[in-house]
Amino acid sequence: MKYLQKEEYAKLRKKYSIIIGWGAGVEFQRYYDHNILKFDYMIDGAERNIGKEINGITVEGIEAIAQYKEADSVLVVIFPNIENEIQLQISDLLPKADTIVARLLDIEDRKSTYASNQEDVIMLDYMLDRFTDFSYMDVGVCHPIVRNNTYLFYEKGYTNGVLVEPNAAMCHMAAEYRPLNKIVNFGASPVPTNKELTYYYDPMHPGLNTFLKDMAVSRGMEHSFKKIPMKDINTIISENFETYPNVLDLDTEGMDYELLSHLDFGRYPIEVICVEKSADGMIRRLLEERGYNILDVTVENKIYIRG
Repeated sequence: MKYLQKEEYAKLRKKYSIIIGWGAGVEFQRYYDHNILKFDYMIDGAERNIGKEINGITVEGIEAIAQYKEADSVLVVIFPNIENEIQLQISDLLPKADTIVARLLDIEDRKSTYASNQEDVIMLDYMLDRFTDFSYMDVGVCHPIVRNNTYLFYEKGYTNGVLVEPNAAMCHMAAEYRPLNKIVNFGASPVPTNKELTYYYDPMHPGLNTFLKDMAVSRGMEHSFKKIPMKDINTIISENFETYPNVLDLDTEGMDYELLSHLDFGRYPIEVICVEKSADGMIRRLLEERGYNILDVTVENKIYIRG
């Protein structure tokens, strides 16, 4: 069984005899606390951190859990956003295990956030001070929960959202976790086009992708690509909203400035825009010229508000 909603960790700890963490990367290093969670094992399927003690638990390889292949009452907690790839490993090694992504663990006294640096909390607080309900568009969704800037909206009952994602596997996952959102399996283009563009990606790191060949070459991804249908950002809005989204979250790996440059702000005066800090100076000037001010700055993003 795969958990699709938040679950109280204290109840899961009582329900399962063995709890195994999986993926000893940045998510695990930032969010795991052995004093609170007390996993029985922490596995690094990529074998980068085996033998290291991190946050109070020693990271081990997959051979450490071979004894549980036929065991019942095993839960695997997945930390990275490469959930699809890890699920395949788990289905071979632990076919009877249940799974949950780490961000869905409801931990006592820990405030819910799914974004990298609480961008979701910042935007939600701002919107709820001004609106009783709101809509949003997330362009470049990647994982629909892990390091995602709009899942908190969905969890709190604000489901009028459109998720724009060129990766079909991620769209399928988004439909599992967020069935009340509308999923748009297109790439977002700055200008109207009927063409397909080349989508470069890292097969093991779904957050690393781009439509820009220069960026793909610099990241060693030029040999992993496919053709993706495109729609321009204004068409996506007109086809999926009665008016326009109140919140726009952009994470398009190098195309944020181009998309914002061609966004029709006259028709779509979006209240809040969250954008990566790449091309920061150009984006700041563009949005200031269109009447936006900075609400907050995080490690990876800037959040702008209109007016």
